[in-house]
Amino acid sequence: MEHLLPGFHVLFAALLVGGQVLLAFAVIPSTWLIEDEGLRRRVTLVVAHRFTWIVGISLVGLVVTGLAQFYTDIFVPPDIRENLTEYHFGRVFMVKMLFVTILIIMIAVHGAVFGQRIARISDAVQAGEMDAGDLEHARRTSLVFSTIMVLVSIVLIFLGATLGNHAYAHNPL
Repeated sequence: MEHLLPGFHVLFAALLVGGQVLLAFAVIPSTWLIEDEGLRRRVTLVVAHRFTWIVGISLVGLVVTGLAQFYTDIFVPPDIRENLTEYHFGRVFMVKMLFVTILIIMIAVHGAVFGQRIARISDAVQAGEMDAGDLEHARRTSLVFSTIMVLVSIVLIFLGATLGNHAYAHNPL
C-alpha cells in the first residue's frame, strides 16, 4: 500500500502532464501541416476526444489516490491532518489544492471556449466566411493557453514532490 498509492499518483500525474506536453507541443502543431482544413479538423477532434478520456481518468485517479494518501497515516500523520495550518505540509497542501482547482478550471475553459471558438472559425473558413489567418490566430491563442496549463501542471508536480519530502513538510512552521 505504501508504494502503490504514490506510484499510481505519479502515474496519473505523468499521464496528465505528459499528455499535455505531447498534445500542445507535438501533436496539435503537427496537424497544422495538414492542408485540408476538414481533414485537419477531423484529426484534431479524434486526438482531442481521446485526450479528454486520458485527462478524465487521470484527474479521477489523482483525486482518489491523493485522498487515499492524505487519509493514510504513513503519508500524513493524524496530528498534521488535524492541525494543517501548523505545519509546512498544510501551506503547501493548500497551495497545491488551489493550483489543482485552477488547472481543472483551465481545462474546462480550454475545451469550452478555445475548442469551440476554433471549431466555429474552422467552419466559417471552410464556408468562405472568414479568413484562414483568423483561424491561425485562434489556434496560436489556444497554444499559449495550453502552455500556461502545462506550466500550472509542472508547478503541481513540484508541490507534490514538496509534500512527499517529509523532512520538510512534516515539520511545524
